[in-house]
Amino acid sequence: MPVQGLTSSEALSKLKDLGPNEIAEKKRNGPLSIFLGQFANFLVILLIIAAALSFFLGDATDGIFILLIVILNGALGFAQEVKAEKAIEALKKITISRIRVLRDGVETEVDSRMLVPGDVFFVEEGVKIPADGKVLNAYNLEVNESSLTGESLPVAKSVSAENSGKVVFSGTVVAGGRGQILVVATGMRTRFGKIAESLQNIPSEPTPLQRKINSLGRQLGILGVAASLLVLILAIVRSTPIFDSILTAISLSVAAIPEGLPAVITITLAVGVQRMSKAKAVVRKMTAVEALGSTSTIATDKTGTLTENQMRVREVWFDGASHSSDNLEPKESLEKIIHISSICNNSSLVYKKDGGISILGDTTEGSLLLFVHNLGLNPQQIKEAETMVAELPFNTVSKTMTSVYTHAGQTEILTKGAPESILKISSQILWMGKPESLTESKRQLVTKAFEQSAATGLRMIAFSFKNPEVGNPVEIKRDEAESQMVFAGFVGIADPPREEAKAAVRQCKDAGIRIIMVTGDNELTANAIGSELGIIEEGEDIVTGSQLDSYSDDDLIKILPKVKIFARTTPEHKFRIVKSLQKLGEVVAVTGDGVNDALALKQADVGVAMGRTGTDVAKEAADLVITDDNFASIVRAVEEGRVIFENVKSAVKYLIGCNSGEVLAVLLGIIFGWPLILTPIQILYVNLITDGLPAIALALTPKHTDTMQRKPRKGEEIITGRDLPWFAEVTSLTTAVTLMAFYLGLQLNISAARTLALTVIVFAQHFVLLDVWSRNKSGINVYLLKNPVFLLAFAFPFLLQPILTYLPLSAKILELTPISPADLGLVFLLSLAVFIVSELRKLVLKKNIIRS
Repeated sequence: MPVQGLTSSEALSKLKDLGPNEIAEKKRNGPLSIFLGQFANFLVILLIIAAALSFFLGDATDGIFILLIVILNGALGFAQEVKAEKAIEALKKITISRIRVLRDGVETEVDSRMLVPGDVFFVEEGVKIPADGKVLNAYNLEVNESSLTGESLPVAKSVSAENSGKVVFSGTVVAGGRGQILVVATGMRTRFGKIAESLQNIPSEPTPLQRKINSLGRQLGILGVAASLLVLILAIVRSTPIFDSILTAISLSVAAIPEGLPAVITITLAVGVQRMSKAKAVVRKMTAVEALGSTSTIATDKTGTLTENQMRVREVWFDGASHSSDNLEPKESLEKIIHISSICNNSSLVYKKDGGISILGDTTEGSLLLFVHNLGLNPQQIKEAETMVAELPFNTVSKTMTSVYTHAGQTEILTKGAPESILKISSQILWMGKPESLTESKRQLVTKAFEQSAATGLRMIAFSFKNPEVGNPVEIKRDEAESQMVFAGFVGIADPPREEAKAAVRQCKDAGIRIIMVTGDNELTANAIGSELGIIEEGEDIVTGSQLDSYSDDDLIKILPKVKIFARTTPEHKFRIVKSLQKLGEVVAVTGDGVNDALALKQADVGVAMGRTGTDVAKEAADLVITDDNFASIVRAVEEGRVIFENVKSAVKYLIGCNSGEVLAVLLGIIFGWPLILTPIQILYVNLITDGLPAIALALTPKHTDTMQRKPRKGEEIITGRDLPWFAEVTSLTTAVTLMAFYLGLQLNISAARTLALTVIVFAQHFVLLDVWSRNKSGINVYLLKNPVFLLAFAFPFLLQPILTYLPLSAKILELTPISPADLGLVFLLSLAVFIVSELRKLVLKKNIIRS
């Protein structure tokens, strides 16, 4: 009696009782815990102590304001962390794991989280087993259980095996063959779930980028503390009251150390990765984000990535001639092709209620089933008329797949694969319904026919068969099965290029990114598609897998710069190509979907797995999963990787540039023998207004129009030697205009001097923000009006600062004094110098670029 599986209602009932098939995660910190965590910082604790001392000394105004600053900073950090948490949580809800199951007696595909005990699911090579289960049927089924046992050798599974040989476990991977599994445990009740439960307290590791930021923060912290101690010593020497000196030093430490930088980086990464997911690119490993932005070469598959993966048989060759699939007459040779297409096939068709048909499994095999269906036949009925006894799955080296069936006591071996491979193992050809000797002239006839079809971009699949006398067909080996066969014919399958792929290839060329096609297809088919998409041009080379085998590593490196297509390759070839490209200094992103692609995916700087057609092994090995299998989505992910790095760099430059100018101004003021340029309260206020919203605005900045018009960056350092002149410019200008404003204000009184200095710093730092945000373009552009978050961050202080200055209560708290409109205009002009110099710098750089 055939296995029926559960009904939909039974599965739903069990799902409600047992919950989804997923590993429960460690409970995250709640909002209160996240908020309180913002104050677990040494400098913040010092500020709280300083506030307490202010209350003790009778200065309640300062005490209240210091606490208010601390709470506002905490609230800002809380908002950033919650947004980052939500972005990360949204990513985890994206489902990329699906499994073929029996529901209501019909084969269908479901989210693996929906599996329940009693379900029956199908596995094949490369599938990650989603639940613990019992083997119901198996054909050469072997499972790699190293994730559970540490044993690298695969374990054979069969119905007749004893103990563990009958059972498969969640989290293990099918190494070969295929089978039918009955679910016995899901989620946390699986063996893997019980192990995961004991590992939930292990903390996650920061990404390399986050480690660099943390290291940079520590270095800046040391410099900030050193500067603050120097200020403290000089202030005491200048007879500044001891409490004011200590509070100034603490406040300056807070201003000097960009304590919000890690949070800004986290939110930049989280939001950027969330944007990637909306563009069909799901990041599995955060380390990939850094490499994506510097990718210089993309080695991509053809089928389904550059093409639509909507395969349809367009022509059929048999009896020495090619025929359109729309105009076929019944012939014995054609019937044999139909027979092999139906039986030597692991995909299936799903007939929908609306009359539509969808393919479960490999789309190439599915196209063969559709071809049979369109001839008015039922491929499933043809297959069920015979009994399968053995299967030799598709081999990436031989480019063949073989099935062994019996019917009416007779054994039949059926093989399909690449035309040249099928010709190689054939000694006869089916001619007018009868086997004849495959003479050299007929070999040349077949070869010429499939080469002509391949040159038009069609994908070629050939068929062969034999009816041998074998002792035990279950134990037949590939060499024995795939020899002395009868060549039946071949089909040409159309898989047109994706419309968006051509634009994506052109975009990569503009961005200085090289595209290499690495395909298992015939070189003629690959050339037709590559030429249409603009991947290969006149004078550039195509190398086949057999040619590649003849090259030494040194020879391969020499020819690589001119090669744009590698055809008839194996996963081992792909791995070698990636390694050779890396030796040339390339940052390589490579696509893959098969089990054996895992090596190349792991070796590459960015491994990209296909979400629809990719095996679970490929997805596990990859850094990035493209949910629509589209090359254009890979390019969008690279673009977003550049945006993330640029935003991180902008935030770092802004925070360090502004803080250094502020610290240096205070330090030089003391060295000049002046009173403190800014009071502790004013320093904390500047830190709040310039480090909060502006840094978030930079983190959330979308792509600039020229993001993909620049060559890939070399190296991964955030701050390089090329940035030092910018820091020198910004720091010196901010310091100079602040000291100048303070000096002019001293001609009136100390309160006016501090008011002018404070206002200049606030205005100047927001002109620095505009400079950083606009990057190499002028800050005067319409794009500014299209970005409301940045517009608010930039304009807000210019509106707020005069209000705080003229409002009596805020002026008293911040120790400001109302200044004349003329003085306010003077302050604005002084701070405008930062913007004018930045515009002149960009103009000079632009002219130099044009000249070069």
